[in-house]
Amino acid sequence: MLGKVKIWYLEICSKIKHFKNKNTYTDNSDEENNDDDLEFVWGIKSWDDITSTEANLYTMNDLDIVYDRIRNEYILGIETAYMFANGNNGEIIYLECLLEKFTEFARENNYISPDDKFCLRCIESIEPWRANTISELYIRFKVFVQGYKSVISELS
Repeated sequence: MLGKVKIWYLEICSKIKHFKNKNTYTDNSDEENNDDDLEFVWGIKSWDDITSTEANLYTMNDLDIVYDRIRNEYILGIETAYMFANGNNGEIIYLECLLEKFTEFARENNYISPDDKFCLRCIESIEPWRANTISELYIRFKVFVQGYKSVISELS
C-alpha cells in the first residue's frame, strides 16, 4: 500500500512541476526540444539512432548542447560509449569529426569569429561540459579534443 501512495505522490509532484514550468517557460510548447528546465539547442544525431526525427532531447546524439534554465548554463553532451576497431586513433577521428561539426555550427550562428579574443578563464571550470555561453563551451571542447589527441600521440 505504501508503494502505491508513494508512486501516486511522485506522479502528482511531477505534474505540478510540469504545469509550473509550462507556465514559466512560454516556449515549452515544442516538447521535442523542451523538457521543463531543459531546452535543446543543437545536436549531431548518432548513426545508430532509429528515429526519423531531427536531433532533439530524446534522440541518441553523438554531440548535443542543452540549455539548463535553472542554472542559466549550456551543457555539452558527448557520446562516449562507442568502441572503435582502431582504438585511440578511431576515438581521435570521431572527436575531430564532432569538433568540425561543432565549429561549423558555431561559425554559422556567430558564436565564434576570427576576431574573438579568448583567455585562460574560458577553460577554467570545475564542470568542463557546462558554460555560460556556447562560445565558452566550444573553446572547452576544442581544448579537450586537441589535448586528447596530443596526449594519445605522445603515449603511442
